[in-house]
Amino acid sequence: GINAEYGDELNEGEKIFLIGSDGFSEVMKENGIEYIGFGRDTEYRNFKEFGAFTPDPSVKYVVGGFDPYFNHSKMTKAFIYIRERGAKYIATNLDIVYPLSEDRILPGTGSVLAGLNHALGTLPTVIGKPSPIFYDIISKEQNITDKSKVLMVGDNLLTDIQFGKNSGIDTTLVMTGVTTREMLDDSALKPTYVLDSVVDLLESK
Repeated sequence: GINAEYGDELNEGEKIFLIGSDGFSEVMKENGIEYIGFGRDTEYRNFKEFGAFTPDPSVKYVVGGFDPYFNHSKMTKAFIYIRERGAKYIATNLDIVYPLSEDRILPGTGSVLAGLNHALGTLPTVIGKPSPIFYDIISKEQNITDKSKVLMVGDNLLTDIQFGKNSGIDTTLVMTGVTTREMLDDSALKPTYVLDSVVDLLESK
């Protein structure tokens, strides 16, 4: 998705400052996108030391995803690239939480990037859910032209269902994830269908 939407805009020698996981870095490598910033960063440990930081002039994008090594040093470098160098800021998603299992929910990408967003006073361009950019990429790759034949199925009202609404397609909310009945009842955002489980979708065929 990132390569389809932005990779072609990078000229030879231009790079991405990457906030992301191992899998994210592999995607960049597979698509031939040069990047820096990946992995652990303990280069600067206080405000004063950042006076010596010299941004890489070849960085044109800051790309944010889930990063288990995200810290103040990385956030500050991303902030400088965006604020001082004019790098474009994009993110895979802004999910506040990630449902690991039925019993455990963890902070998600949106939580990881919240400090950077707050410092910048702006939000990134989201190319994953709930952005319709994601649908445009998928529909182009899969040659989908009839939206009436597309159904978005997901368990997150704010990302999956909002994505469907933004993309102009029908949606099904399954009540097996982060969205509770109470959250659904209180929300102005409503899915086309509601199911207790994705199994119900298969049984309804």
